[in-house]
Amino acid sequence: MLIGLKGRPMNRMTRRITRTTIAVLLAATMVFTMSCGIVNTLLNTSSGTAADLWPDVPAFPGASKAKLDLPLAAKLMVQAAFQGKLEFIAYTTTKTAQEVQDYYSPDRMKGSGWATNAAGCTGSSTSASDTNVGTFCFYGKQEGGKELGLAIIAAQDDKTKQTQIFYVRIDVTPTPTPKP
Repeated sequence: MLIGLKGRPMNRMTRRITRTTIAVLLAATMVFTMSCGIVNTLLNTSSGTAADLWPDVPAFPGASKAKLDLPLAAKLMVQAAFQGKLEFIAYTTTKTAQEVQDYYSPDRMKGSGWATNAAGCTGSSTSASDTNVGTFCFYGKQEGGKELGLAIIAAQDDKTKQTQIFYVRIDVTPTPTPKP
């Protein structure tokens, strides 16, 4: 049994909300880090940990696989929160983050077996304009006894003016706690 901050036991729903909250914070950090043009390449560049986009995730039309690594802040949060239980892959496109957000609608993702809240995606815009410079989508599903999360993060790179799309698949299946 996990104990929460106030010393009370956490139930399964609370743990799921906590993991979802961590995933949302991770994605927000990625969007802000990427939109500032800070893409960190710690250990050389890579195309992520997945060889290809998973068959149950619709590919964004016209996007090209890219050799990008997760931004440093996101990488550190992911390693701490999910302990290696994730895969990611990166793509780039000339389309805007808003177009990426519009493409990954709840209806489209439901057709591929993913569920979400009513909005599906949220975007951030610059204060100078209403232009969407970043978006974050989070979907979930149960498959083969596992609880999976899919984060789709898109943000414009200030240097190249292309939109970077990170697909992050996370295993959020609760780990059983050993009984004393």
